[in-house]
Amino acid sequence: MRIPPFAALLAWWIAAAGPAGAQVEYWRTGGQGLSWTAQAESQTGALEIDSGLQPLELAAGQNLISLLRASGQDFLNGQPTDFVAGGQPRAWSNDGFFNQLDGPLDLVDGDPTTSSEGVYKTARNQAGSEFFWDLGAPFPIDRIRFYPAPNDVDSFIRAFELLVNDGADYSDIRRPNYRRLRRVEVNTESTVDLQFAPLKGRFLQLRVLSKNSFNLAEFEVYGEGFVPVASYLSELHSFGQPVNFDRLQLHATKLAREGSDGSRPLEGPTAVLQIRTGADDTPLTYFRRDRDTGSQAEVTREEFEALPRRALFRVDAESGEVLEEVDRVQYVNLPSAEQGPALDYVQGDVREDVAGWSQWSPALTLDATGPVDVPVDRPSPREYMQLRLLFDGDANHAIRIDSLRIGYAAGLVSEAVGEIALADDPRPADGILEVAGGIDTTFIYDIRTEFDGTGLDGYRGVRLEAFPPPVFERLEMGDPLAAVTGFEHTATAEGFEVTFPPVDNGNNQPIRLLFRMQLLEHNTPVDAWLLGAPDIPPHPVAPGDASEAVGTAVTHVFSRQTTPVVEARVEPSVITPNGDGLNDSARIHVTLSQFSGDIELGVEILDLSGRRVSEVAMGARSSGVHAEAWHGRDRQDRPVPPGLYLCRVSVEADARTFVSTQLIGVAY
Repeated sequence: MRIPPFAALLAWWIAAAGPAGAQVEYWRTGGQGLSWTAQAESQTGALEIDSGLQPLELAAGQNLISLLRASGQDFLNGQPTDFVAGGQPRAWSNDGFFNQLDGPLDLVDGDPTTSSEGVYKTARNQAGSEFFWDLGAPFPIDRIRFYPAPNDVDSFIRAFELLVNDGADYSDIRRPNYRRLRRVEVNTESTVDLQFAPLKGRFLQLRVLSKNSFNLAEFEVYGEGFVPVASYLSELHSFGQPVNFDRLQLHATKLAREGSDGSRPLEGPTAVLQIRTGADDTPLTYFRRDRDTGSQAEVTREEFEALPRRALFRVDAESGEVLEEVDRVQYVNLPSAEQGPALDYVQGDVREDVAGWSQWSPALTLDATGPVDVPVDRPSPREYMQLRLLFDGDANHAIRIDSLRIGYAAGLVSEAVGEIALADDPRPADGILEVAGGIDTTFIYDIRTEFDGTGLDGYRGVRLEAFPPPVFERLEMGDPLAAVTGFEHTATAEGFEVTFPPVDNGNNQPIRLLFRMQLLEHNTPVDAWLLGAPDIPPHPVAPGDASEAVGTAVTHVFSRQTTPVVEARVEPSVITPNGDGLNDSARIHVTLSQFSGDIELGVEILDLSGRRVSEVAMGARSSGVHAEAWHGRDRQDRPVPPGLYLCRVSVEADARTFVSTQLIGVAY
């Protein structure tokens, strides 16, 4: 389809009526927004209090177990599969029969009338019975109570040992290393009430030492202060369609418990927030494994969960009864009569979905009271979003997130694809865009946009950014491409913006930007965004096949140099510092390429014997182009004699010195 020329586009723009319909909306949680707890996938030691999210705070005399249950963190039955990872609180025992019923959950339900009943009142020796509690996170604790059912008060435990783990000390196989908290070899109290110096505890173990039968109804844990470490992971939130993200705004409050002395280590209480965005409803990919070849193929989550975890079973040769699962490695040692059912596939790997989901954003650390307003620096347009928080403090200090909101708006187009190439070689033979570093080079950036129907607002400009900032040269639009006039372009700190009459489904057309840039890093991404109304988030341009005329399908450029380079250029080569305003000083242009981080730059003037005459510049610099000046004077600010001098540019990096030297003449 032939696209009308820019003049026709301008006329259409003038005649078009009505403003764009897109508006920034907000996803809110906390404050007047959604409930933190209702949006949670998991909460470990973090509670919603007065519509804010903060580490749980225990008051004196408050049962931690009851507080966890009241906050929606009900205990699960059975030990965790991963003891190190925090999560939902749990309870279990070493007695298989007890675990098959509600078992240990009866000990944390807040009801003394539910108990172990007759499980431990049999004729067998009860010594060695053990009970375990995983609180899900380390908590400040200073007291533990446990007791039998009120109708069986004489069936209390006569001897016991209580052990604790702080949630940080694990064995080589990731199991808690417990330390003894209290050992009581003769107990005469029906209700055991132990008080001790405050400590951090996550795992608790009650070991029965007496042989006699017993009944256990409730186990209570007390403490005082904030949970030192807590975490929160939201559910995946769907916006109903792919959206572009605007800004994240929140308010945090630094908390100190009443009566604390205000002391706190220098790092202070913090909350770390991260966000990721996704194109589908799971950040994981699932694979099935071929039982015979070991090869894997991607499947849906539902297909994965329907597969057995292992392929083979040990089977009774006569009855055919499955006795146990066995690993594939063990299978080769089984007689053929004991082989299990033939299964073609089993569950394979579960991997991060790097194509459909972004990485977590860089950590945003919150350590003070006040508002925070930052861009959502994650890929878009995406339909799904997830956030996580990690709280770190002590018993007396914590951070609370009072409220949070994320701005978003519908995409400007259904698809935006960009492709970059050399202006004089748009289709390199090998498809690789590689140029010499440190040289002013002209590039083209082609953009193709698609509209899958009506209702998309379209765009009215393009932003281009890179390091170092690209310099705009020309805008072309239409099919065939033609240079246009009447638009506006503005230089920015990272590149430039061009604005033009709106483009929508009715006048969609190809776009080409021409710009200059010097490559200073081996791999230089060039990012582009479509621009809508001023208050609407820009629409990112994704790399891909944007134009038949361009053959790279990328939006980043490689330099041929992979090692650091220092280049110096002096203008003019001869100076006449006599104060007449003509060539009174030398302009020294220094290009630093392929350096990571700040490096020490030195620019010195030497005479031909190597003696230092002047220091022009010394200090830390980053990769880029730097300009210095020498006015023909020595270190005492006196005019130097006429003659030839050396401008020596040196860089100290990676235990090496990189040097570039140029001649400068001085005449009067």
